[in-house]
Amino acid sequence: MSLIAQDRLDDALTGAFASFSGQLRYAPDPRARALSDLAGSGAVADGIALFADAYPGAERKAVASLWSAYLFAALIAPTLAAGARLGAALTVDAIRFTPETGLPATLHLAPEGALPSPLPAQVDRLLAEGVTPLIQALRAETGLSHRLLWENAGGHLFWTLKTIARENPERAGEADEALQALRWPRDACAALTLMRADALAGFEAPRRRVCCLRYGLPGFSKCEGICPLLRRDGDEG
Repeated sequence: MSLIAQDRLDDALTGAFASFSGQLRYAPDPRARALSDLAGSGAVADGIALFADAYPGAERKAVASLWSAYLFAALIAPTLAAGARLGAALTVDAIRFTPETGLPATLHLAPEGALPSPLPAQVDRLLAEGVTPLIQALRAETGLSHRLLWENAGGHLFWTLKTIARENPERAGEADEALQALRWPRDACAALTLMRADALAGFEAPRRRVCCLRYGLPGFSKCEGICPLLRRDGDEG
């Protein structure tokens, strides 16, 4: 299949996804890091170190968790939102990080082009070929648990599917099918199965079972409604 024109990629990201417009690109960039090389390239450590400058003195794992959440948002939301609108699987090949903040700037798509694909298959492919390598790299570089990282990714995954269904009614059936039929690596199963149960039950945001640690950063608190620490505190009261 031929490459999708840049303006079509940009135009596919509207509404709640409009802030991602322009971040999906086929054009290569020598400053981008290949997704497959993130674990050994130093890109994760460099990105977290730059991002940590905004939180002097903060615990590194809390900074790393928040940075990972931005990374998962950048990978999951525009890829699936545009893929749903275009009816094609978009495969991320590389990521360019902003040198000032360490946060993702652009996602560079695989040069072979996009293949026609229903949304459930797009989700499966993104989890296997995009999210899993990132989690492996983050786990190796940060020491954060698989479950915490998968829940960071899962929060963005379930929000994205819900938002696709709300903003694109013609894709609501596919989004529901993707939610019902999710397949994921074994180390993600416990975390995402529980979050999916909340999503299917109609929760506005699926509850976490592992704290994301961000409450330890200046300006952040425990996440009302989803933080397991708040539920534990309530049980003790």
